[in-house]
Amino acid sequence: MTPTSNSRGIIAIPARRASTRLPDKLLLSRTGRPLLHHVIDRCREAVAQSKGRLVDVVVACDDEQLKQIAHRAGVRAILTGKHHTCGTTRIAEAVGYLPDDLKVDFVVNVQGDEPELAPEAILAVVETLLNDSEAPMATLAVAMPNGSEMMKQNPNAVKVVVDSRGRAMYFSRAPIPYDRNPCEDDEPLWRHHLGVYAYRRSFLLEFARMPASPLERREGLEQLRALEAGYTIQCGSVPAAWAAKGVDTEEDYAAFVSRAG
Repeated sequence: MTPTSNSRGIIAIPARRASTRLPDKLLLSRTGRPLLHHVIDRCREAVAQSKGRLVDVVVACDDEQLKQIAHRAGVRAILTGKHHTCGTTRIAEAVGYLPDDLKVDFVVNVQGDEPELAPEAILAVVETLLNDSEAPMATLAVAMPNGSEMMKQNPNAVKVVVDSRGRAMYFSRAPIPYDRNPCEDDEPLWRHHLGVYAYRRSFLLEFARMPASPLERREGLEQLRALEAGYTIQCGSVPAAWAAKGVDTEEDYAAFVSRAG
């Protein structure tokens, strides 16, 4: 890997119009702004706090209305194909269209339905990537507290197991590791994965050329494509307060509207 001390990157938000559980959710605007606009605002906060490490926010979308939301929010938007099965390949297509002044070293993937993701988490995934010169990709996790059995069993709460260097060994919707024996070690073994990623630009483009892997298709987790191909994913640990519940259902959106005031 190349040196990272002077690396600079962008935040890319993959945004698609279709949504099975909550139709047109990125357009919902009961707060006075579309849901996608809230995500853009969080990303712009991260850029402002990054001391020049992050230089722009780009929305990679498949719909003209989403593109217009991005423009009204003051950021660049690039229309991509509707064929993408995951956000990573969508942003890879958009990155390929960027002008020369945005040929950056790394790209951060922030999902378009997480309007409460802390800007600090975005900065943390950047540092996680750049602090491991051998890792082509990084993500984040939070330790699950005692009494989180419902989360462990919830397939929508993705779990990750890491090695002694913080590198991901496996991600799953199933409860991992299996709790067979009591453990007195204080080191947290149960980790809840946060769906924010940072990729070195060259790896992002390479990832998009890989076919979907068997485990990826089985679990519905795109990051497994990288692990199955033998690549390293460095996983940073961050405070639970930086985690944010994504908006997947009407109940999720109503709760977000209530918190947004």
